Amino acid sequence: MFVPPGPAGVPTPPQLLLELEELIAQKRFEMHFQPIVDSDTSEVVGYEALTRATSSSALQSPRVLLAVATVADRLVELERLLLRLAVRRFAELRLKGCLFVNVTTDTLALAGSRIDTIERDFADVGLAYSQVVMEMIETRPMFDATAVKQSLVALRQRGFRLALDDLGGGFPNLKLWIDLRPEFVKIDRDFIDGLATDPTKQQFVRSIVEMAAHSGCTPVAEGVETEGDLTVLQRIGVRLMQGYLLSRPRAQPAPWLPLHVPELLARVTQRNLARGEGEPLPSAHEPAALSTEVCAGQLARPAPTATPAMTCEQAIAQFVANADLLSMAVVHTHQMPIGLLRSADVLKRGSERYFGEVFGRRSCIELMDRQPLMFDVSASLRHMSEAIMGIHERHMVDGFIVTHKGQYAGMGRMSDLIRAISDLQLQTARHANPLTLLPGNVAIEHHLDLLLQQPDAFVVVYWDVSHFKPFNDVYGFAAGDDMIRMTADVIKRHASPDSTYVGHIGGDDFVQVFRGTEQWEASLSHIVQDFDTSARQLLRPEHVRAGGFEAEDRQGRRVHHPLPNLRGGVRLVQPGDFPNARAVSVALAGAKKAAKELTGGSGYFLDRRRPAALLPAA
Repeated sequence: MFVPPGPAGVPTPPQLLLELEELIAQKRFEMHFQPIVDSDTSEVVGYEALTRATSSSALQSPRVLLAVATVADRLVELERLLLRLAVRRFAELRLKGCLFVNVTTDTLALAGSRIDTIERDFADVGLAYSQVVMEMIETRPMFDATAVKQSLVALRQRGFRLALDDLGGGFPNLKLWIDLRPEFVKIDRDFIDGLATDPTKQQFVRSIVEMAAHSGCTPVAEGVETEGDLTVLQRIGVRLMQGYLLSRPRAQPAPWLPLHVPELLARVTQRNLARGEGEPLPSAHEPAALSTEVCAGQLARPAPTATPAMTCEQAIAQFVANADLLSMAVVHTHQMPIGLLRSADVLKRGSERYFGEVFGRRSCIELMDRQPLMFDVSASLRHMSEAIMGIHERHMVDGFIVTHKGQYAGMGRMSDLIRAISDLQLQTARHANPLTLLPGNVAIEHHLDLLLQQPDAFVVVYWDVSHFKPFNDVYGFAAGDDMIRMTADVIKRHASPDSTYVGHIGGDDFVQVFRGTEQWEASLSHIVQDFDTSARQLLRPEHVRAGGFEAEDRQGRRVHHPLPNLRGGVRLVQPGDFPNARAVSVALAGAKKAAKELTGGSGYFLDRRRPAALLPAA
């Protein structure tokens, strides 16, 4: 039997050709979807569909699959099938945004003459053509550029859009960009990996962004896997990103991003706003604005269990007798969970012909899932939210096993977990100041309470903009907001991200916390100097020359007010000085009052007094 050559002249084994035929005939392909995220808004704007043959197939690798399909002269047939499967699954999952589907130039070249077929494929799906982006991949060279261009005209007339894949990686080069005018270009992951520390890669990506701006095209960064690379991408101007840092491809994407992703993007955005273009990149280590005490142990409930001694017949009888019983953990020696029995799976298997005769008296482990969702009692909401991202929708009702030191501790309900995740998202949003996006009162208090439990000293500063009210009265609330945002930017600009926490109490009041007792004085000196310089840019020249302006005081009298300045009350907190954050707040009030009585421009006052309870007796 003649076997046509595979890639690079290597013969393709006959069994691969037969397997390809079976895969196509039986449509044994899975679609996984990886989100494309707008880093400015933390929103998912679309998904790339990624083909997976069944795990037992030798053609599981997409590259091998396409290579064999090319050899068998079934590439276009295969890609048309995968397009239909991707579109239908995308619609079934009700995913939002655009669907990016990989196609070779072979398929694109023929698409123009098969528009009627494409329209039939979309007729009963309910997906708009404008939601589909044909992502041209580099697997094959373009043999008929004219046919591809003609097809793109026909596709675009119906609303389809084009993306060039792996820009900079070879085949989709700058000439293709100019010739085809794609709506999207995907920057090759080789130029994204290590971007934070490679000036040459940074310049390349800047060039892509500039060219995209001139051509009306949107760049997308692929393979974003580190916070440093994400930070530089955002600073350069790349908004759309995909990669493992944001989310892995999943067959069943959750309707939300993992909890850590919006927090990560907000943190990166704040850092970039606080830095000039040429300033050093921030550290990846920064305290979260708000943590939560909710953990897996609090979601655990008592529930029936099974043991390997239970037979399949007995397990089926348990689920038949109790319609509300959705799942049972199977526990072995010393109450160690080894699997999960699911009602739907058990009853389905039990209804199979001759199942009872063959398996009825065997151990129920024949029916259990050996890799169930399982968390230790200490598992955080963030950890659990990431873990449930990949589970199949039909398993969402089954819950999860909770363990303590490896032993069974109860079952958790998925509804309780999703509710807790939603509450945390609302809590995080509620406790951030909407004007500056800095942590608010609740988060600040929580952060201080955590530090007070540690055996290390720290420095806390209460910042206040003096003469802010008359400035707000004279210049208006919009200028007042600008002054507050500018103050936040100045404080953040001179705060080391790996050792400093900045929060916004409200109005013109801020809190800054230095972990440790070094370098804080130099940072405060830079802050007050920077504030005086920056504030002048928000003031009218005549007021700067006069050193102030006239406005009504609290009694309605016209008086002269000095220019706004920044004053900080500072306390050095030693271990054991204060019982809680509220006591620190009371002590800071005195330091803040003393700072407001300083003369001249911006400055700070260090309150060196120890708490009275700790002073030695007279």
